[in-house]
This record gives sequence, structure tokens and C-alpha cells, in this order.
Amino acid sequence: MVSLADIVPQTRTVEIAQGSLELRGLGLRHIAELFLRFSELRKFFSPNAPDFDLAVLLTEMPDAIAAIIAEAAGQPEAAERIADVLSADDTVACLLAVKELTITPPFFERLAMLLHEGGVNGRLYGREAVTTSPPPPSN
Repeated sequence: MVSLADIVPQTRTVEIAQGSLELRGLGLRHIAELFLRFSELRKFFSPNAPDFDLAVLLTEMPDAIAAIIAEAAGQPEAAERIADVLSADDTVACLLAVKELTITPPFFERLAMLLHEGGVNGRLYGREAVTTSPPPPSN
């Protein structure tokens, strides 16, 4: 059995114009911090959020993408530099590696199982789907 102390993030080396860059997947804390920092990005990925502003989203994207790559490289302080020096092709290569390391193929299947088994299908955590109050007790 693996101890939690033994778990290290998987990494992938991506070749970019400036050399090799070792990237890892992002954890839940990293993703949450990115959503807090970039509100339009959060709205884009939230189905019930208010409509996102495309102009603001496009303005945030270079910084958000650079923050994602910098965090995946373990160098969050380098985000501004990444936004300035990486080519579009290198940026896409890095984002693909981060995506593949962050969201592995069985993720969506497992998430669907979790939501289905947790009773979320039709209800939201014990609340009626169309109300904000808990359902009445059944006798």
C-alpha cells in the first residue's frame, strides 16, 4: 500500500524553444486559487454562473494561461515572464501536458459515478432541484 507521504506528482518534460520545461499536473488547491484569481475563467467553467464577459475573459486569458504553466512548472513567480516569452505553439504544448497530467482519462467517468451514486441526479445534496430548502421529511 502506498503512503500519502510517498505520493509525488507525475511530471512531463515539454520541449520549448528555450529548452526543456518539466511540468506537473495541478491539484485541487491550485485550480481553486486560479478560479479565485481569474473570475471570468471561473464563470466560463461554471454552468450556473452569470454570463461571462468575453472581452474580460480574453483580457484575463494570457495571465491565466501563464499562471497555469508557471504553477505546473513549480515556479508561480515566473508567470509574467512566461506570458511574455512563450510562443503560441509552446504555450499550447505546455497546456496540453498540464491538462493530461491534471485530468486523467477516467476522471469524468469517476465523477459521473460519484454524482450518480451520491444522489445528485435530480437532487442537489438533499435539496429539491428547484428549491433552496430541504425536502419535507417522509414518514
